[in-house]
Amino acid sequence: MKSQKGFTLVETFVVIAILVISVTVAVPQFQRMAQNGNLRAAAKDIMGDFANMRGRAMAENSSYAIVFDQANNSYTIPGQANPKTPSSFAGDIAITAVSATTLTFQTRGTITPPVEKTLTLTNGRGSTATITITTAGRIHVQYNFQ
Repeated sequence: MKSQKGFTLVETFVVIAILVISVTVAVPQFQRMAQNGNLRAAAKDIMGDFANMRGRAMAENSSYAIVFDQANNSYTIPGQANPKTPSSFAGDIAITAVSATTLTFQTRGTITPPVEKTLTLTNGRGSTATITITTAGRIHVQYNFQ
């Protein structure tokens, strides 16, 4: 009897079944990763705006204020015609908590009034990014991914 090379129909179906199960498990994980990645990008963008305003305040020896509008999910930066919004990264990202509606950077890079400020972003999954600005003007973020 001559030996035949190749795969049997049963082997092919087993491999296809394994691939289907793997894709079924992986797709929701990729979607979650993408949503949390958008939240991370929005938080980094806001932190970049804060750092830019702090740097400008020190370089130009002038105070700069960022004004938050939680109701419209936006914030205004001096020198920009249109308010910025974190939902530009993904429609489900919102400013859910702001400890002060105005964040003012002084000429030494500190904030006024001298109280730590926080801003919280939340996405549709319930993941959060809490951006904190210390009285010295240091900026950091803490993520809580769901």
